Amino acid sequence: MGVNISDSWMSEAAAVLGCNVGKIPFMYLDLPIGGNPQRLSFWDPIVNRIKSRPSGWNSRFFSFGGRLILLKAVMTSLPVYALSFFKAPSGIICSIESLLNKFFWGGSEDCRKITWIGWNTLCSKKELGGLGVRKLKEFNIALLGKRCWRMLVDREGLWYHVLVARYGEVGGRLEVGYQSVSSWWRDLGRIRDGDGESGGGWFGHSVMRRVGDGAETLLWSHRWIGGSPLSVWFHRLFELAENKTITVANLFSMGLARDGEGWSWRRRLWAWESVTI
Repeated sequence: MGVNISDSWMSEAAAVLGCNVGKIPFMYLDLPIGGNPQRLSFWDPIVNRIKSRPSGWNSRFFSFGGRLILLKAVMTSLPVYALSFFKAPSGIICSIESLLNKFFWGGSEDCRKITWIGWNTLCSKKELGGLGVRKLKEFNIALLGKRCWRMLVDREGLWYHVLVARYGEVGGRLEVGYQSVSSWWRDLGRIRDGDGESGGGWFGHSVMRRVGDGAETLLWSHRWIGGSPLSVWFHRLFELAENKTITVANLFSMGLARDGEGWSWRRRLWAWESVTI
């Protein structure tokens, strides 16, 4: 396959190299590369794999304990690799959990068994009367949260430099954009920033920033004092600030005093505004 290359040139190159001409999306490590994870058809290989996995087992002879072990150790682990990269649509989560529920109760697509306990109850903690089975929606978001964590601790990796070149970086923080960006990056940004259904702010509230020398801590946007950024606590001053991406280190070096060069405003502050500094 090629980018901005004619089909005739690709065919000639494939003939010379003795290979086939591929197209996007293509499968790599059981993942469709180049597809749209928001489309249900994108997840067909993962769903089909879960459907076919019990075919080699004579599950009608399994006890409930045996099915529970296979459910936790094998069945719920099959989509982990895909869920660690992409946010699955709600329809796919429901389809996979339906397959897992049928397997636990001894049913299949052709043979439906009675479900004596709801799936949400099975996924509850054992202390609460459940069996501790994974909830795929929360597990999916938690796996993507690990990607957000790597953005904070693995900034020397090649993958991070690719993201910086593609989306930009301000004050040590990758920009999201939300407009002409991939759905994968948009979902990660919502988890990191706490926007939308997949966010909720849990990631930001679970991470504690160590200021250090302040070179990578944004004065207004990062949570480095208390539970909220200064742009929320002092919203009016944030709107008047000329440099909204100044770091803590730059502020201290330019002067932290009220009349220091670190404080630069679009207009002269009123007396009651300057008191808040």
